[in-house]
Amino acid sequence: MGNLMKGIKIAAYVAEIIVAGSVVIELVEKYGSRSKKKSAASKVAVDNAVTEN
Repeated sequence: MGNLMKGIKIAAYVAEIIVAGSVVIELVEKYGSRSKKKSAASKVAVDNAVTEN
C-alpha cells in the first residue's frame, strides 16, 4: 500500500508540472504574440491603402 501511495504522489507531481508548463505556454502565446498581431494588422492596413490607390 505504501508503494501505491508513493506512485500516486509522483503522478500528482508530474501532473502538476505539466499543468504549470501549459499555463506558462499559454501566457507566452497570449502576451508574446500581441506585437505580431499588431504588426500583421498594420501590414494589412498598408496593403489596403496601396491597393486602393
